[in-house]
Amino acid sequence: SNSSRRRAEAPVERRQPMHHHPAALGLSFLFFVVPGRGLDARSGVASRSFSRPAWRASAHGSPRRLRSFLPPRCSRETASAGSGDDASLPADMPSAEAKEFPSSLSSSSSAPLTPLPPLSSSESLHPHLDTSPLHSSRTIDSELFVPTLPKHQTNAKVNRILQRCQEAIAMIYSKHVDPPLKPPSSRGKFQSSEDGKEKGIEDKIFSNSNVNLGDIDVLGFDYDYTLVSYSDSLQQTIYEMARIRLVEDMRYPTNLMQFKYDPTFAIRGLAVDMELGWLCQLSYTSDVVFAYNGRTKVSDEKLLEAYSGTSAIPPDLRKHRLRPLNDLFSMVEACLLADVVDFFVKTGIPFNPRSVVEDVLKAVGSAHTSGKMHNAVLMDVEKYIEKSDHLRNILERFRDSGKKLWLVSNSQFWYVDGGMRHVVGDDWRELFEVVIVGANKPGFYTEKRPFREVSSRTGRIKFKPIDALEDDCVYTQGSIQELLRITKTPGNKVLYLGDSVFADLVEARRLCGISTGAIISEVREEMEKQKGSAMWRYARLTTHVLQHSFRLIQEEMGLTRNEDDKDLLDSLEAEVSRWRDIQEHVINANFGSIFRAGTALSKFASSMKRHADIYMSSVDNLRFYSVEQRFYPDGGHESVPFIDPLLDYIIGDDDALT
Repeated sequence: SNSSRRRAEAPVERRQPMHHHPAALGLSFLFFVVPGRGLDARSGVASRSFSRPAWRASAHGSPRRLRSFLPPRCSRETASAGSGDDASLPADMPSAEAKEFPSSLSSSSSAPLTPLPPLSSSESLHPHLDTSPLHSSRTIDSELFVPTLPKHQTNAKVNRILQRCQEAIAMIYSKHVDPPLKPPSSRGKFQSSEDGKEKGIEDKIFSNSNVNLGDIDVLGFDYDYTLVSYSDSLQQTIYEMARIRLVEDMRYPTNLMQFKYDPTFAIRGLAVDMELGWLCQLSYTSDVVFAYNGRTKVSDEKLLEAYSGTSAIPPDLRKHRLRPLNDLFSMVEACLLADVVDFFVKTGIPFNPRSVVEDVLKAVGSAHTSGKMHNAVLMDVEKYIEKSDHLRNILERFRDSGKKLWLVSNSQFWYVDGGMRHVVGDDWRELFEVVIVGANKPGFYTEKRPFREVSSRTGRIKFKPIDALEDDCVYTQGSIQELLRITKTPGNKVLYLGDSVFADLVEARRLCGISTGAIISEVREEMEKQKGSAMWRYARLTTHVLQHSFRLIQEEMGLTRNEDDKDLLDSLEAEVSRWRDIQEHVINANFGSIFRAGTALSKFASSMKRHADIYMSSVDNLRFYSVEQRFYPDGGHESVPFIDPLLDYIIGDDDALT
């Protein structure tokens, strides 16, 4: 088996006497207690407020075989070395670091405690918060506790599973178990022809279904956040333009001029409740998992009251009440709306939420429709557009392989032309067989409109009828049906890449059978945060160990459940929720990952998996793949870490980690 082969290939560690191991001395793993999410037994609603359990520091002995697994991080000799406050800490732990741990922990037990590795500056437990009283953020409690997993009152077999589960978690925190995030067979090793360096998993293209690039004749591209990527400076500029519009044109309080765009506050994939002005995070079942009123998190009680005792919003109500924020430009809308609502609430100014939402959306939209944003970008392309070192080579490679390239964008030609000249070169149009601007997606897929030619010199829209698309011309309006008809291209021979799942991909796939690819920059951003965070990694592994124990425990419980069974499962669910919260906090302190809504898939992630055949963090990722590449469903970037040895240990294989 693979497990046996890995064990055979692994280097054999010299086994140490049992008294050399921290677990044998009573090591219990450390963790940070945070507000978790569980299931309210009465309402069935996801809850994120738990009273802190009264964990008590206690020593727990280690089984006989555990000495084979834990490394000699410290021993009785090192524990007794030194003097004063440092006497009970491992000798290899710097004093400055040791001082960060509560003295009550180091003195409550004679056994030394193995500390977690120091957190990087980017994962501080008390991240920087705006000192303004108008802002707040969810933070992690920095107090350390030494917990023990709950025990069943009568079922010895269940307790045995829990004991081994806790031992496995202790091994994670002793750094004895540190499996890669992906198995070698699915991780892949990418070699860049430019620098020869190995690339990480964030450079992969992930697949939700089968896609054979060898069968694709046409590669279509969106422009904004697909062929070109923007810096955070653009979001800040749009925020400022919208804020000025609110104050000067709509007569909002001048106090709003003090606010600035906060790129760390919101994520895309949220929804605005038009009636309440709340920013809501939806699960794949359309449950409102949590919401923010301004910068303040809405309590579970208010959620129940707002949605008639249930967090699930019916489809007809969603259509009229919720407005999705699914593209990267919408993050400005979320931040500005939160700031305005927060200001009104905390200053006691009465307001109508729907009116405020509509005003904010109109103000942000005017930055686009007025052309002010586009002019600002082209006046300083170095500031706003991120230069790609690979895009031109990628386009040339696919064109030279015989594939045709299409550009279909909602932006106007003069804006697209300026950006493409910057990232590709003045001759960029020679790479594309078809260039369509002002496409008005998703109407481009659902409406039947004729194409019109655009003067590449003046931008004037011409009146002559279009019966054929010429390589050196630019077109506007039109429809996908007309494009496929004129070019005599079957929909299943086209792969279209875009950043907006709903505007770019849904109707293209549903109505025309076009293969779709989503460009989701957050894949790279989130995975880089995960790779740089020891806390996220430990929480991830711990969560999977606990979830695996759920399955084993319920098998032992059999077909009936008594109150002890239910209490135990409730306690374990709350424990998993706390570890989940730690993971989410590393990604975003307010809303977590765009792919998760509590313990469930987010609405955004569910839609992406349903409507995008493949997805990647950037078009640049194509440089690592053949023009004949075949993609197969791979579970995505969030698939379960490679922790077979840990799970084998829980079910009783003492040799799984040797």
